[in-house]
Amino acid sequence: MAVTVAAVTIVSQGCSSRTVVSEYQGLPLDGWQQDSVLVWDVDITDSLAVYDVVLSVRHTVDYPFQNIWLFVENGQTGNTDTLEYYLADQRGRWLGNGFGDRKEMPCLVAQGVRFAHPGTYRYAVRQGMRAETLLGVCEVGLIVEKEK
Repeated sequence: MAVTVAAVTIVSQGCSSRTVVSEYQGLPLDGWQQDSVLVWDVDITDSLAVYDVVLSVRHTVDYPFQNIWLFVENGQTGNTDTLEYYLADQRGRWLGNGFGDRKEMPCLVAQGVRFAHPGTYRYAVRQGMRAETLLGVCEVGLIVEKEK
């Protein structure tokens, strides 16, 4: 058992050395309201490094759409981008990973980002679907990693 714990610790440390933040926020079972904003504060200490920013959408197989529109306030520029991601293909097959009734789809927000200076950068996300209450999305995560 000690070998297994040690191996998991080594693997975790190997992955986390590049990871600045990997944090998920849960959404209510009765749906994600259009006016509900998910917020992450990201502490950047190395302004010389290059980063990738990813949103990860965890949803159920009951999610009623093929795609998802998100309004993402960019922590670096302060601009709000409107982004569309496909969670299923044209035949309705889920594109993300997972098993059972839960799927997870990583969605690249920005690649090769350089932050101007060390500090805290805020990212905010709202759902941009026509449905006022979006059902089937369980969690949204923000992952910021240094590029290799």
